[in-house]
Amino acid sequence: MEGPRLTFLSGGTGTPKLLRGFRELDYRPFEVVVNTGEDNRILGLHVSPDVDTVVYTLAGIVNEETWYGIENDTFRGHGFLEDLGVDEPLRIGDADRALKQYRTYLMEEEGLTLSEATDRIRKALGVRWPVHPMTDDTVTTIVVTDEGKMHFHEFWVERRGEPAVKDVVYEGADEASPSPGALRAVSNADVVVIGPSNPVTSIGPILSLSELRRAVAEKPLVVVSPFVGEGAVSGPADKLIRAAGFEPDVHGLVEYYREWGLEPDVLVMDERDPNEEPDVPVVIRTNTVMKDVKDSVALARRVVKAADEAIR
Repeated sequence: MEGPRLTFLSGGTGTPKLLRGFRELDYRPFEVVVNTGEDNRILGLHVSPDVDTVVYTLAGIVNEETWYGIENDTFRGHGFLEDLGVDEPLRIGDADRALKQYRTYLMEEEGLTLSEATDRIRKALGVRWPVHPMTDDTVTTIVVTDEGKMHFHEFWVERRGEPAVKDVVYEGADEASPSPGALRAVSNADVVVIGPSNPVTSIGPILSLSELRRAVAEKPLVVVSPFVGEGAVSGPADKLIRAAGFEPDVHGLVEYYREWGLEPDVLVMDERDPNEEPDVPVVIRTNTVMKDVKDSVALARRVVKAADEAIR
């Protein structure tokens, strides 16, 4: 399937589910700019969770039960580490660990940037669509809670999102530059699509890069809502957007992106959402809850129509 040249801004769950639909449609051309604010070091490995989920999704091997890791992976390594008394904070599968080990080797021994390592890995996995980390510098999403500052991984994986959130900050964003591929993907796009990822911790880190944000602001913009009513479809998006000062619904979502200087041309919201439609030039109502591949394909087709609307 062919259509407008699309560039997606993605985190690690909602937007990959949408990308699954574009993969099934064999849609071309599109590229993906991925959040790296959750990147971390675990037992010496460079862990880039959102980048991996996007690459695995487009390769058709993602674990669709968890939207993290590889389907049918084994965990003998993780179990053996536990036998050794090692408290590995993230349960990493054996094949997934091998990929992370390879990426770390490429970056530390061959001197590749994260973008270059990602490109080599996605090609090795047969992924035809370019995937770009938002930056090759270090930007870290920090959740400020009533118990102190936490890396997003600690907040969400180790503490399961339980601490009360006061603020979210993107450490290092002022000094970081967009990766060349990310900036080029946005600049060359006919339409930018912000998928149904967590706006604060998946999309916010991308927009915190001023040069990339300005490039997005110059393009027709489609936003797919991650909310139905006053709740998030998945993850802590509702809790985090409240902490940012916005309501967890389509109105708060639009205002959140306007705060970044972005004006959506088309909003895709759920057909069951009881809220009135926000003041956006075009609003498309459809099913945005992607329980299976069929749902992802149907939503992907509606997003293509939304992109056509954004261009007009």
